[in-house]
Amino acid sequence: MTASVSSLVSEAGSVVRAVREAQESGVGGAVLVSGVLADHLARELGAGADPGVVRVGDVPGADAAVAVRIIAGDPSDEDRAFVVRAERVSVPVVLVQLWPQADWTRPFVLSPFVVECRAGEGFPLSEIASRIAEATEGSLRLAARVPTLRDAATTHATRTAVARAALLGLRGRSRSPLTLEQVRLAIRLRSLEARAVDGAAPELAATTAAVVAGGLVLRVVARRLRRVLPEPLANAVVAAGGTWALAETLRRAEARGRR
Repeated sequence: MTASVSSLVSEAGSVVRAVREAQESGVGGAVLVSGVLADHLARELGAGADPGVVRVGDVPGADAAVAVRIIAGDPSDEDRAFVVRAERVSVPVVLVQLWPQADWTRPFVLSPFVVECRAGEGFPLSEIASRIAEATEGSLRLAARVPTLRDAATTHATRTAVARAALLGLRGRSRSPLTLEQVRLAIRLRSLEARAVDGAAPELAATTAAVVAGGLVLRVVARRLRRVLPEPLANAVVAAGGTWALAETLRRAEARGRR
């Protein structure tokens, strides 16, 4: 009995720390846009964003969360120098290649985050947002200030959390690591709402409590599923499915709140 109580107290402490980490983590910098038609893309990306979060600039600094470089044709010496400067201050770069041709050099050697923009189609904002979410650590906090990144950041964070949850289940880890993963995801998804960023303690407590309670339900589901599936596979399926269901519930709640 004493050991069980001690375990619960320890898990509660871990959950509290996870909540604090999730609230404190994130990106506080800006989205820097440069290159051909930079003003145009900055206006589209910055629609509804906080003032100054999306801006045009040719020199990436440590205050930038991510840099978006627009290039036309083969990457120039200036484009390469831009990427080098960004790497020196640990700023990820998303490259947008305008009107790519068959004989052009693909810029993947400069950055793994590349978007091709076809002539006459305009900037593919959803694809650019997806690359920004992939490149930027803690993109949900950035998306809270840049609405055009919201859907991409939510999708990326959910996929990452589901994959981690499945791995935890497959490895047969205890309930605690999975609960912490889900708590972190829930708090970060809640950060998309301004009042959550400012810190609404009752709502955060309710969200955390719901995640913990849901974890207890998942344990029951996993035990039943083990009757028809190998234990590691059953644990992975339940962990991944439960994490996805949590994210989807929060996404729908957040969408209703925007109406």
